[in-house]
Amino acid sequence: MVQRKNLSRGPPQSRAATKCEKLDIDNIIVCFSSMLSLAIFTLFGTCLAQEATKKYSQYTPAELSELGLVERLKLYPWTLEMISVGFISVYFVSYYVGSRYNDKLVNKFINTNLELLKEQFYQVGVTRSQLLAKDDAENYSFYATGRLNIESLTAKIKLQPRQNIFVWIMESLLSFFIDSASSTKDVVDLVFQIDKEASTKYDDFIWAIVSKDNMNSIRNENYFLSLTRTAESAKLPLEFVFMNEVPEMNEVLYHKKFNSILEKCKGFLSFIAITDQPAEKPELVADLVKSKRIVVQMKIPQSSADLEASNELLKFLLNDFIEYVISKGFFIGELNRRPKKTRENELAKLKKVEETLKKEELANKKLEEQKKQKASMSAEKQRKLEKKQLERKQRRNTQKVRQ
Repeated sequence: MVQRKNLSRGPPQSRAATKCEKLDIDNIIVCFSSMLSLAIFTLFGTCLAQEATKKYSQYTPAELSELGLVERLKLYPWTLEMISVGFISVYFVSYYVGSRYNDKLVNKFINTNLELLKEQFYQVGVTRSQLLAKDDAENYSFYATGRLNIESLTAKIKLQPRQNIFVWIMESLLSFFIDSASSTKDVVDLVFQIDKEASTKYDDFIWAIVSKDNMNSIRNENYFLSLTRTAESAKLPLEFVFMNEVPEMNEVLYHKKFNSILEKCKGFLSFIAITDQPAEKPELVADLVKSKRIVVQMKIPQSSADLEASNELLKFLLNDFIEYVISKGFFIGELNRRPKKTRENELAKLKKVEETLKKEELANKKLEEQKKQKASMSAEKQRKLEKKQLERKQRRNTQKVRQ
Protein backbone atom coordinates (compact mmCIF):
# COMPACT_ATOMS: atom_id res chain seq x y z
CA MET A 1 0.00 0.00 0.00
CA VAL A 2 1.20 3.51 -0.78
CA GLN A 3 2.79 5.31 2.13
CA ARG A 4 0.62 8.02 3.69
CA LYS A 5 2.14 11.16 5.19
CA ASN A 6 0.93 13.06 8.25
CA LEU A 7 0.51 16.55 6.86
CA SER A 8 -1.33 19.52 8.30
CA ARG A 9 -2.04 21.28 5.03
CA GLY A 10 -5.50 22.73 4.74
CA PRO A 11 -7.73 22.67 1.70
CA PRO A 12 -7.75 25.49 -0.84
CA GLN A 13 -10.71 27.82 -1.22
CA SER A 14 -13.81 25.71 -1.72
CA ARG A 15 -15.48 27.81 -4.38
CA ALA A 16 -14.26 26.93 -7.85
CA ALA A 17 -12.87 29.77 -9.95
CA THR A 18 -15.06 30.39 -12.97
CA LYS A 19 -14.31 32.26 -16.14
CA CYS A 20 -15.71 35.79 -16.39
CA GLU A 21 -17.53 34.99 -19.60
CA LYS A 22 -19.29 32.01 -18.05
CA LEU A 23 -20.23 34.07 -14.99
CA ASP A 24 -21.77 36.74 -17.21
CA ILE A 25 -23.84 34.18 -19.11
CA ASP A 26 -24.96 32.53 -15.86
CA ASN A 27 -26.00 35.89 -14.39
CA ILE A 28 -27.94 36.77 -17.54
CA ILE A 29 -29.73 33.42 -17.46
CA VAL A 30 -30.64 33.77 -13.77
CA CYS A 31 -31.92 37.34 -14.17
CA PHE A 32 -33.81 36.60 -17.38
CA SER A 33 -35.46 33.42 -16.04
CA SER A 34 -36.44 35.18 -12.80
CA MET A 35 -37.99 38.12 -14.65
CA LEU A 36 -39.76 35.85 -17.13
CA SER A 37 -41.23 33.60 -14.42
CA LEU A 38 -42.33 36.64 -12.42
CA ALA A 39 -43.93 38.19 -15.50
CA ILE A 40 -45.79 34.97 -16.36
CA PHE A 41 -46.99 34.58 -12.78
CA THR A 42 -48.11 38.21 -12.59
CA LEU A 43 -49.98 38.01 -15.90
CA PHE A 44 -51.64 34.70 -15.07
CA GLY A 45 -52.52 35.74 -11.51
CA THR A 46 -53.90 39.12 -12.59
CA CYS A 47 -56.15 37.60 -15.26
CA LEU A 48 -57.67 35.09 -12.83
CA ALA A 49 -57.97 37.66 -10.06
CA GLN A 50 -59.83 40.09 -12.33
CA GLU A 51 -62.33 37.39 -13.22
CA ALA A 52 -62.86 36.46 -9.58
CA THR A 53 -63.20 40.12 -8.50
CA LYS A 54 -66.24 40.81 -10.70
CA LYS A 55 -68.73 39.38 -8.19
CA TYR A 56 -67.05 41.17 -5.27
CA SER A 57 -67.01 44.53 -7.13
CA GLN A 58 -70.81 44.41 -7.58
CA TYR A 59 -71.17 45.35 -3.90
CA THR A 60 -70.95 48.98 -2.83
CA PRO A 61 -68.77 49.94 0.19
CA ALA A 62 -71.96 50.57 2.18
CA GLU A 63 -73.31 47.10 1.37
CA LEU A 64 -69.99 45.49 2.30
CA SER A 65 -69.88 47.36 5.62
CA GLU A 66 -73.29 45.91 6.52
CA LEU A 67 -72.01 42.35 6.06
CA GLY A 68 -70.40 40.47 8.94
CA LEU A 69 -66.70 39.54 9.00
CA VAL A 70 -67.33 35.90 8.12
CA GLU A 71 -69.60 36.87 5.23
CA ARG A 72 -67.03 39.33 3.87
CA LEU A 73 -64.28 36.70 4.11
CA LYS A 74 -66.46 34.21 2.21
CA LEU A 75 -67.30 36.81 -0.41
CA TYR A 76 -63.72 38.10 -0.89
CA PRO A 77 -61.99 36.68 -4.04
CA TRP A 78 -58.93 34.87 -2.68
CA THR A 79 -57.74 33.77 -6.15
CA LEU A 80 -54.59 35.89 -6.32
CA GLU A 81 -53.55 34.94 -2.79
CA MET A 82 -54.10 31.23 -3.49
CA ILE A 83 -52.10 31.47 -6.72
CA SER A 84 -49.27 33.23 -4.84
CA VAL A 85 -49.19 30.59 -2.11
CA GLY A 86 -49.33 27.81 -4.72
CA PHE A 87 -46.51 29.41 -6.73
CA ILE A 88 -44.30 29.77 -3.64
CA SER A 89 -45.11 26.22 -2.51
CA VAL A 90 -44.19 24.77 -5.91
CA TYR A 91 -40.92 26.73 -5.87
CA PHE A 92 -39.94 25.53 -2.39
CA VAL A 93 -40.88 21.92 -3.11
CA SER A 94 -38.92 21.94 -6.38
CA TYR A 95 -35.97 23.58 -4.60
CA TYR A 96 -35.98 20.94 -1.87
CA VAL A 97 -36.32 18.01 -4.29
CA GLY A 98 -33.67 19.36 -6.70
CA SER A 99 -31.23 20.17 -3.90
CA ARG A 100 -31.64 16.76 -2.28
CA TYR A 101 -31.16 15.03 -5.64
CA ASN A 102 -27.88 16.91 -6.18
CA ASP A 103 -26.76 15.97 -2.66
CA LYS A 104 -27.57 12.34 -3.43
CA LEU A 105 -25.47 12.39 -6.63
CA VAL A 106 -22.44 13.84 -4.86
CA ASN A 107 -22.66 11.62 -1.78
CA LYS A 108 -23.08 8.52 -3.93
CA PHE A 109 -19.92 9.33 -5.90
CA ILE A 110 -17.84 10.24 -2.81
CA ASN A 111 -19.03 7.25 -0.77
CA THR A 112 -18.18 4.87 -3.62
CA ASN A 113 -14.55 6.00 -3.43
CA LEU A 114 -14.31 6.87 0.27
CA GLU A 115 -12.74 3.62 1.46
CA LEU A 116 -10.05 3.83 -1.23
CA LEU A 117 -9.28 7.46 -0.38
CA LYS A 118 -8.98 6.71 3.34
CA GLU A 119 -6.49 3.96 2.52
CA GLN A 120 -4.42 6.34 0.39
CA PHE A 121 -4.51 9.66 2.28
CA TYR A 122 -3.85 10.66 5.88
CA GLN A 123 -6.58 13.33 5.91
CA VAL A 124 -9.77 12.86 3.89
CA GLY A 125 -12.25 15.74 3.88
CA VAL A 126 -12.06 19.54 3.80
CA THR A 127 -11.54 19.40 7.57
CA ARG A 128 -11.15 16.52 10.00
CA SER A 129 -14.81 16.80 10.92
CA GLN A 130 -16.28 17.76 7.51
CA LEU A 131 -16.10 15.54 4.44
CA LEU A 132 -17.55 17.92 1.83
CA ALA A 133 -17.83 21.68 1.42
CA LYS A 134 -21.13 22.72 -0.12
CA ASP A 135 -20.98 26.24 -1.55
CA ASP A 136 -24.55 26.05 -2.81
CA ALA A 137 -26.89 23.46 -4.31
CA GLU A 138 -24.75 23.30 -7.48
CA ASN A 139 -21.13 23.54 -6.27
CA TYR A 140 -19.35 21.10 -3.97
CA SER A 141 -15.70 20.59 -3.00
CA PHE A 142 -13.74 17.66 -1.65
CA TYR A 143 -10.15 17.55 -0.40
CA ALA A 144 -7.60 14.96 0.70
CA THR A 145 -3.94 15.28 1.68
CA GLY A 146 -1.09 13.35 3.25
CA ARG A 147 0.31 10.84 0.75
CA LEU A 148 3.70 10.06 -0.74
CA ASN A 149 4.28 11.96 -4.04
CA ILE A 150 0.89 13.72 -3.86
CA GLU A 151 0.55 17.03 -2.08
CA SER A 152 -3.24 17.00 -2.32
CA LEU A 153 -6.29 15.73 -4.15
CA THR A 154 -8.93 18.37 -4.83
CA ALA A 155 -12.33 17.61 -6.34
CA LYS A 156 -14.56 20.38 -7.67
CA ILE A 157 -18.09 19.21 -8.42
CA LYS A 158 -20.44 21.30 -10.56
CA LEU A 159 -24.04 20.10 -10.97
CA GLN A 160 -27.10 21.20 -12.90
CA PRO A 161 -29.26 23.84 -11.13
CA ARG A 162 -32.06 21.40 -10.35
CA GLN A 163 -32.96 23.38 -7.23
CA ASN A 164 -34.02 26.34 -9.40
CA ILE A 165 -36.44 24.90 -11.93
CA PHE A 166 -36.82 28.20 -13.81
CA VAL A 167 -33.06 28.64 -14.34
CA TRP A 168 -32.74 24.95 -15.25
CA ILE A 169 -35.45 25.21 -17.93
CA MET A 170 -34.07 28.53 -19.23
CA GLU A 171 -30.53 27.11 -19.52
CA SER A 172 -31.86 24.16 -21.50
CA LEU A 173 -33.83 26.41 -23.85
CA LEU A 174 -31.05 28.96 -24.42
CA SER A 175 -28.47 26.23 -25.09
CA PHE A 176 -30.36 25.41 -28.32
CA PHE A 177 -29.90 28.96 -29.65
CA ILE A 178 -26.70 30.36 -28.07
CA ASP A 179 -23.42 28.44 -28.16
CA SER A 180 -21.91 30.30 -25.19
CA ALA A 181 -25.01 29.52 -23.09
CA SER A 182 -24.53 25.76 -23.07
CA SER A 183 -26.52 24.02 -20.38
CA THR A 184 -24.67 22.97 -17.22
CA LYS A 185 -23.63 19.31 -16.96
CA ASP A 186 -22.97 17.23 -13.85
CA VAL A 187 -19.17 17.35 -13.84
CA VAL A 188 -16.36 16.59 -11.39
CA ASP A 189 -12.77 17.83 -11.79
CA LEU A 190 -10.13 15.85 -9.89
CA VAL A 191 -6.72 17.48 -9.47
CA PHE A 192 -3.84 15.37 -8.13
CA GLN A 193 -1.22 17.96 -7.13
CA ILE A 194 2.25 16.40 -7.30
CA ASP A 195 4.48 17.41 -4.37
CA LYS A 196 7.75 19.34 -4.80
CA GLU A 197 10.06 16.37 -4.32
CA ALA A 198 8.27 14.20 -6.89
CA SER A 199 7.97 17.15 -9.31
CA THR A 200 11.75 17.28 -9.68
CA LYS A 201 11.87 13.65 -10.83
CA TYR A 202 10.14 14.12 -14.21
CA ASP A 203 10.10 16.69 -17.01
CA ASP A 204 7.74 19.52 -17.84
CA PHE A 205 5.29 18.34 -20.50
CA ILE A 206 1.60 18.00 -21.39
CA TRP A 207 0.06 14.67 -22.32
CA ALA A 208 -3.61 13.75 -22.28
CA ILE A 209 -6.22 11.20 -23.30
CA VAL A 210 -9.36 13.13 -24.32
CA SER A 211 -12.89 12.07 -25.23
CA LYS A 212 -13.92 12.99 -28.78
CA ASP A 213 -17.26 14.11 -27.36
CA ASN A 214 -16.98 17.94 -26.97
CA MET A 215 -13.26 17.71 -27.73
CA ASN A 216 -13.04 21.30 -29.02
CA SER A 217 -14.79 22.81 -26.01
CA ILE A 218 -12.55 20.79 -23.67
CA ARG A 219 -9.49 22.23 -25.43
CA ASN A 220 -10.88 25.77 -25.30
CA GLU A 221 -11.70 25.53 -21.58
CA ASN A 222 -8.25 24.22 -20.60
CA TYR A 223 -5.30 26.36 -21.62
CA PHE A 224 -2.75 23.56 -21.23
CA LEU A 225 -4.59 21.42 -23.81
CA SER A 226 -4.48 24.29 -26.32
CA LEU A 227 -0.68 23.82 -26.38
CA THR A 228 -0.99 20.24 -27.65
CA ARG A 229 -1.71 18.49 -30.92
CA THR A 230 -4.39 15.84 -31.46
CA ALA A 231 -3.46 12.36 -32.58
CA GLU A 232 -5.63 9.29 -33.04
CA SER A 233 -4.19 5.90 -32.17
CA ALA A 234 -5.07 2.22 -32.43
CA LYS A 235 -4.08 1.92 -28.77
CA LEU A 236 -7.19 3.85 -27.71
CA PRO A 237 -10.90 3.02 -27.92
CA LEU A 238 -12.60 4.82 -30.81
CA GLU A 239 -14.15 7.33 -28.37
CA PHE A 240 -10.76 8.82 -27.35
CA VAL A 241 -7.76 10.63 -28.84
CA PHE A 242 -4.31 11.61 -27.61
CA MET A 243 -3.39 15.25 -27.06
CA ASN A 244 0.34 15.74 -26.62
CA GLU A 245 3.28 17.98 -27.43
CA VAL A 246 5.25 15.20 -29.14
CA PRO A 247 3.51 12.05 -30.52
CA GLU A 248 6.37 9.79 -29.39
CA MET A 249 5.33 10.48 -25.78
CA ASN A 250 2.48 8.02 -26.25
CA GLU A 251 4.87 5.08 -26.34
CA VAL A 252 6.40 6.09 -23.01
CA LEU A 253 3.35 7.26 -21.05
CA TYR A 254 0.56 4.93 -22.17
CA HIS A 255 0.10 2.36 -19.39
CA LYS A 256 -1.09 -1.11 -20.40
CA LYS A 257 -3.98 -0.97 -17.90
CA PHE A 258 -5.54 1.92 -19.84
CA ASN A 259 -6.98 -0.56 -22.36
CA SER A 260 -9.58 -2.06 -20.04
CA ILE A 261 -10.17 1.06 -17.90
CA LEU A 262 -10.92 3.43 -20.80
CA GLU A 263 -13.37 0.91 -22.26
CA LYS A 264 -15.31 0.87 -18.97
CA CYS A 265 -15.15 4.67 -18.49
CA LYS A 266 -15.95 5.82 -22.03
CA GLY A 267 -19.52 6.75 -21.07
CA PHE A 268 -18.52 9.43 -18.55
CA LEU A 269 -14.78 10.22 -18.79
CA SER A 270 -13.90 13.56 -20.46
CA PHE A 271 -10.11 13.55 -20.15
CA ILE A 272 -7.04 12.51 -18.17
CA ALA A 273 -4.12 14.93 -18.45
CA ILE A 274 -0.57 15.29 -17.16
CA THR A 275 0.41 18.95 -17.14
CA ASP A 276 2.66 21.60 -15.64
CA GLN A 277 0.74 24.52 -17.17
CA PRO A 278 -2.32 26.37 -15.78
CA ALA A 279 -5.90 25.62 -16.78
CA GLU A 280 -6.68 29.32 -17.34
CA LYS A 281 -4.76 31.20 -20.00
CA PRO A 282 -2.19 33.46 -18.30
CA GLU A 283 -2.33 37.16 -19.09
CA LEU A 284 0.90 38.17 -17.32
CA VAL A 285 4.26 36.48 -16.69
CA ALA A 286 3.34 36.25 -12.98
CA ASP A 287 0.32 34.08 -13.91
CA LEU A 288 2.54 31.49 -15.60
CA VAL A 289 3.29 29.47 -12.47
CA LYS A 290 4.57 25.94 -13.05
CA SER A 291 2.43 23.42 -11.18
CA LYS A 292 2.80 19.73 -11.95
CA ARG A 293 -0.40 17.77 -11.56
CA ILE A 294 -2.61 15.10 -13.05
CA VAL A 295 -6.10 16.32 -13.92
CA VAL A 296 -9.16 14.15 -14.51
CA GLN A 297 -12.53 15.46 -15.66
CA MET A 298 -15.62 13.28 -15.82
CA LYS A 299 -19.37 13.46 -15.77
CA ILE A 300 -20.77 12.40 -12.41
CA PRO A 301 -21.31 8.61 -12.70
CA GLN A 302 -24.87 7.60 -11.82
CA SER A 303 -25.35 3.94 -12.68
CA SER A 304 -23.82 1.19 -10.53
CA ALA A 305 -21.58 0.10 -13.40
CA ASP A 306 -20.26 3.63 -13.97
CA LEU A 307 -19.69 4.19 -10.24
CA GLU A 308 -17.72 0.94 -10.06
CA ALA A 309 -15.73 1.99 -13.14
CA SER A 310 -14.93 5.38 -11.59
CA ASN A 311 -13.62 3.60 -8.50
CA GLU A 312 -11.46 1.36 -10.68
CA LEU A 313 -10.12 4.44 -12.52
CA LEU A 314 -9.27 6.21 -9.27
CA LYS A 315 -7.63 3.06 -7.90
CA PHE A 316 -5.51 2.77 -11.07
CA LEU A 317 -4.40 6.40 -10.84
CA LEU A 318 -3.43 6.16 -7.17
CA ASN A 319 -1.90 2.69 -7.18
CA ASP A 320 -0.20 2.64 -10.57
CA PHE A 321 -0.31 5.63 -12.89
CA ILE A 322 1.00 8.50 -10.73
CA GLU A 323 4.14 6.57 -9.73
CA TYR A 324 4.43 5.36 -13.35
CA VAL A 325 4.51 8.97 -14.62
CA ILE A 326 7.08 10.02 -12.01
CA SER A 327 9.40 7.14 -12.96
CA LYS A 328 8.91 7.29 -16.76
CA GLY A 329 8.27 10.97 -17.46
CA PHE A 330 11.75 12.16 -18.47
CA PHE A 331 12.76 12.57 -22.12
CA ILE A 332 15.77 13.29 -24.30
CA GLY A 333 16.23 14.79 -27.74
CA GLU A 334 13.18 16.10 -29.59
CA LEU A 335 10.80 14.86 -26.88
CA ASN A 336 12.45 17.29 -24.48
CA ARG A 337 13.32 20.16 -26.86
CA ARG A 338 9.83 20.77 -28.22
CA PRO A 339 8.08 21.21 -24.83
CA LYS A 340 10.87 23.58 -23.75
CA LYS A 341 10.47 25.57 -26.99
CA THR A 342 6.69 25.79 -26.46
CA ARG A 343 7.17 27.24 -22.97
CA GLU A 344 9.80 29.70 -24.19
CA ASN A 345 7.42 30.92 -26.92
CA GLU A 346 4.53 31.34 -24.48
CA LEU A 347 6.79 33.23 -22.06
CA ALA A 348 7.99 35.51 -24.89
CA LYS A 349 4.37 36.28 -25.84
CA LEU A 350 3.54 37.27 -22.26
CA LYS A 351 6.66 39.45 -21.99
CA LYS A 352 5.70 41.20 -25.23
CA VAL A 353 2.20 41.84 -23.85
CA GLU A 354 3.67 43.27 -20.64
CA GLU A 355 6.03 45.52 -22.60
CA THR A 356 3.10 46.83 -24.66
CA LEU A 357 1.11 47.51 -21.49
CA LYS A 358 4.06 49.36 -19.94
CA LYS A 359 4.47 51.51 -23.07
CA GLU A 360 0.76 52.35 -23.05
CA GLU A 361 0.95 53.18 -19.34
CA LEU A 362 3.95 55.50 -19.89
CA ALA A 363 2.24 57.15 -22.87
CA ASN A 364 -0.92 57.77 -20.81
CA LYS A 365 1.16 59.13 -17.92
CA LYS A 366 3.03 61.46 -20.26
CA LEU A 367 -0.25 62.64 -21.78
CA GLU A 368 -1.66 63.39 -18.31
CA GLU A 369 1.46 65.38 -17.40
CA GLN A 370 1.20 67.37 -20.64
CA LYS A 371 -2.45 68.15 -19.91
CA LYS A 372 -1.59 69.37 -16.41
CA GLN A 373 1.29 71.45 -17.75
CA LYS A 374 -0.91 72.90 -20.46
CA ALA A 375 -3.65 73.81 -18.00
CA SER A 376 -1.22 75.92 -15.97
CA MET A 377 -0.01 77.92 -19.03
CA SER A 378 -1.35 81.12 -20.47
CA ALA A 379 -3.19 81.11 -23.79
CA GLU A 380 -0.11 82.42 -25.63
CA LYS A 381 2.19 79.72 -24.18
CA GLN A 382 -0.38 77.02 -24.98
CA ARG A 383 -0.44 78.20 -28.60
CA LYS A 384 3.37 78.06 -28.84
CA LEU A 385 3.47 74.59 -27.25
CA GLU A 386 0.84 73.27 -29.67
CA LYS A 387 2.83 74.73 -32.56
CA LYS A 388 6.04 72.99 -31.39
CA GLN A 389 4.20 69.67 -30.96
CA LEU A 390 2.72 69.95 -34.45
CA GLU A 391 6.14 70.71 -35.98
CA ARG A 392 7.68 67.76 -34.11
CA LYS A 393 4.93 65.46 -35.40
CA GLN A 394 5.42 66.69 -38.99
CA ARG A 395 9.19 66.05 -38.78
CA ARG A 396 8.61 62.49 -37.54
CA ASN A 397 6.15 61.83 -40.38
CA THR A 398 8.64 63.21 -42.92
CA GLN A 399 11.42 60.95 -41.59
CA LYS A 400 9.11 57.90 -41.85
CA VAL A 401 8.29 58.73 -45.50
CA ARG A 402 12.02 59.05 -46.34
CA GLN A 403 12.77 55.73 -44.75
